[in-house]
Amino acid sequence: MSLSLSLRKDIRKARLFNPMRGFEMEEQVLERRFDPLTGLSTFVVKGRFQYVEKYFNTDKQLLERLIKTSKSNCPFCPERIELATPKFPKDVADDGRIKVGNCVAFPSLYAHSDFNAIVVLGPKHFAYPKELGADTLAEGLEAGLKALKAAYGASPDLAYGTIIMSYLPSAGSSIIHPHMQALASNAPFNHQRLLLIKSYEYYIQASRNYWVQLIEHEKKAQERLIREGNYLTWIAPFAPLRSFEVWGVLKEPLTPTELVSRHLAELADGLSKILAYYEDRGILCMNFALILPRFGTSQEYFNPQIRVCARFGLIQPFISDFWALATLLHETEVVESPEDYAAELRKYFH
Repeated sequence: MSLSLSLRKDIRKARLFNPMRGFEMEEQVLERRFDPLTGLSTFVVKGRFQYVEKYFNTDKQLLERLIKTSKSNCPFCPERIELATPKFPKDVADDGRIKVGNCVAFPSLYAHSDFNAIVVLGPKHFAYPKELGADTLAEGLEAGLKALKAAYGASPDLAYGTIIMSYLPSAGSSIIHPHMQALASNAPFNHQRLLLIKSYEYYIQASRNYWVQLIEHEKKAQERLIREGNYLTWIAPFAPLRSFEVWGVLKEPLTPTELVSRHLAELADGLSKILAYYEDRGILCMNFALILPRFGTSQEYFNPQIRVCARFGLIQPFISDFWALATLLHETEVVESPEDYAAELRKYFH
């Protein structure tokens, strides 16, 4: 049995007497879109980016002050990293740390899961998104993946892993020195669990891989397709859960141990292009998550993938883009359609 993708879009309208227009009746059109796999919904409000654009911007003077005041005691800078950061047990890393190029991985001093590695992205205390570069991002991803593989080898219950990044404080980073984190546990993280379960259910019902079908659909539709590479396909999701969200989906349902340098290099290259697009739009703060299937199990239903999104900037007075609707009701609003920003992003991939 083969299932077709159902791209559900409900057109909703909010009605009000607008005081900015002499209390004329106004209808605001919102699209409520539903993810075809998970059913999670988001409100797409086209044309509202100008209203919130100022919140995505970062105050450069504030940022420069933060860079200057944080450098003297940064544990990730070269002069302190050897003495100020923890080491892995020998069953994870003989030398206590994992080094790939200019990047180094070590345990988080304050673990967020039963395995938590920090991956420092080079010696420079601060780098703008464009300055990180594809090579550094690839080295960081490789160091994080090596840490996850080593952790699983030492403790096979650490079967569910992810690599994440929070760039600047308003995106959730407590240290300004660029870094990633690699985390693993005995059970998948919540959204990872949802994706794995729904992907498996789809595979059983449709007798095919959802992600392969999604890639085929987006290639045919062309609306949200950004770039098809050798190993990954880059798309804007039909129902983004976060602002300017982009997915890079591996073409095959590889296991984490099957991911090698050529996959990570293409992934990092695409990620660097997305960061360049963000920065050109005045957006510095961002998150990404590399979502992996289970270690140690061959499977045909889930393709590893990275998800990247923009966050509100570093400004005063600070306002968070993570408000009650998102934090407690898990409902989302995005202010630019994925079709529109996908068209802009294509220019960065050519």
